[in-house]
Amino acid sequence: MLTLLIALITSLLAGAVSNRALGLPTSAVVAMMITVFIIVHLIISLLLRMQSKKINTKLQELMLEIQQKIQGMQNRMMHRPMGSPKQMMQILEREQQAGLDRMIEALDLYKPLYKWSFLMKRQVNTMKMAFLFQQKKFDEVDALLPKCLFFDAQSVTIKLVRMYRNNDPKLDKFFKTRVRRFKGDNAVIPYATYSWILVKQDRIEDAIAALTDARKQTSNEVLEKNREFLLNGKVKQFSNAPLAEAWYALMLEEPKMPRIQQNVRYR
Repeated sequence: MLTLLIALITSLLAGAVSNRALGLPTSAVVAMMITVFIIVHLIISLLLRMQSKKINTKLQELMLEIQQKIQGMQNRMMHRPMGSPKQMMQILEREQQAGLDRMIEALDLYKPLYKWSFLMKRQVNTMKMAFLFQQKKFDEVDALLPKCLFFDAQSVTIKLVRMYRNNDPKLDKFFKTRVRRFKGDNAVIPYATYSWILVKQDRIEDAIAALTDARKQTSNEVLEKNREFLLNGKVKQFSNAPLAEAWYALMLEEPKMPRIQQNVRYR
């Protein structure tokens, strides 16, 4: 936006000066204008990157503060229980919600940069969308998704989840278009989520094909085991549970509580 405008105006002024004052030929004037445009654009972009980095640091510090506060509460509850387990969980959830509200509010620090970059607002929307998803404010997430960028595994996976929940027919096309950019660990959750969706839709052959394709992008034991289960007709054994929090954070499944075995002593 302003970055391009300022770079363009500066290059035009440089061209006018070099033509009228210096009497340079047209080819030299054009070369001067292009050079000035690039230099001005690079300088402004560098300044924007420095300012954005400062804001990122503030957000990371805030996130660490929130995490430490919640962890401290958990530790205190372990040593001095505050009511029933359900009540303690509700307290922690309220604290987490309050922390996410603070993170969303802190994103306003980026607002002065919107007019300098075409993509800045979309980048901030993507972060906000992820926070709203954690808060389970799915209507707000759905409203924000069209205004987001999908360059990272988290944002792509969250959109897959929402497309599945909303029965969006474009889900397959979206996955195939976006997943190509991911390699290694970044490819695990998108492929795990997509294959889980296909299994839920009773598209077992498509799920096998997706997990086979995943082998070109990443090497992961969970994906490989799920592929083997499906190949051998053991659909019920398909599970992303070993991915732990990375999987359960998508809220497609809830972790199974371990059974507590009571030891009965006979006298």
